[in-house]
Amino acid sequence: MSRKITTSDISLALGLSRNTVSKALNGHPSITVETRKRVVDHAIAMGYKKLKLSVSGSTAASESAGKARSIAYITKSQINHGTGFWLNVLSGVEQMISRNGYEMKLSFIKNEDIEALELPALLASDIAGFIVAGSFDKPYTEKLMALPHPKVFINIHPDTRLSDLPADVVFMENEDSIYQITRHLMNLGHTEIGFIGEIHSCRSFMERWFGFQRAHFDADLPIQPSCCITVPNAESYQNYEGIARSLMDLPKLPTAFVCANDKIALHVIKYLKEIGKAVPRDIAVTGFDQISEAEFLGFTLTTVALDEYQLGQRATEQLLARMSKPDRAYETVRLATKVVLGESSSAR
Repeated sequence: MSRKITTSDISLALGLSRNTVSKALNGHPSITVETRKRVVDHAIAMGYKKLKLSVSGSTAASESAGKARSIAYITKSQINHGTGFWLNVLSGVEQMISRNGYEMKLSFIKNEDIEALELPALLASDIAGFIVAGSFDKPYTEKLMALPHPKVFINIHPDTRLSDLPADVVFMENEDSIYQITRHLMNLGHTEIGFIGEIHSCRSFMERWFGFQRAHFDADLPIQPSCCITVPNAESYQNYEGIARSLMDLPKLPTAFVCANDKIALHVIKYLKEIGKAVPRDIAVTGFDQISEAEFLGFTLTTVALDEYQLGQRATEQLLARMSKPDRAYETVRLATKVVLGESSSAR
């Protein structure tokens, strides 16, 4: 069992006093915004579990207002909020919550709590609403749905019907972007194209798979199941060892891989390099998200760009609107994306 991260660990890592770290984590007005963000970002990256982002300014004013002034941010403990995509989403949420005078409370849900259908204690406290970041399994999603609070989901389990959802959903356009990328590869001469992504884990991955399928249908080209990795995996698709093992099990490699996100694409590129295959000379690889880590590949990655910060802001705007008008029709909001063609996809 891993040791719990403490404020002492954070202070040692940053070279700050424990008192400064404690004040930063509790939103003390004596701490500058820059220092506070540095401490909070590092606490998230280290997996600090007692994080409470106090961004409301005056607690006394909040209490005197006579209504809940806290908004909860619920996510899985294994999702990395220290860098990349989810850090930007979280920053967008925090900025919008702060602007509207609320306090943000974070809860990182462990796998054992998901399996036991154990909800975080803060959801039993006096909160105005909550945002769920990332997809949980269907039973846990339904447990969250049953709560009376206003709620917004950033992504959702693929088996959840949006038409029956008693909540708002905010995420990005998925299907058409992957359709465009897949047709781009076909236009370059690729006929054996693999797809990698656990499509049963979240709706965004499932919709990207739909785009991949539709591109093949419109091109009258059969999908090669033996080149695709889409089934649930005991090892995370975001984990290099899991991806490498799945790739080793393929009977043959295609001429191109369409990956459900950039993280998977980076693992695929690493594996191909280790077995002596060059991207894009031997195999083309594409991603989704345009994460900063891909900048160090030595070539540009064909991917799909979206504004994660805006995604966090928009989800918070949706929650605030739901809090003010709880009876209006529920909405599914999709932010526009843009296909970015890079050097990782090339002609056969």
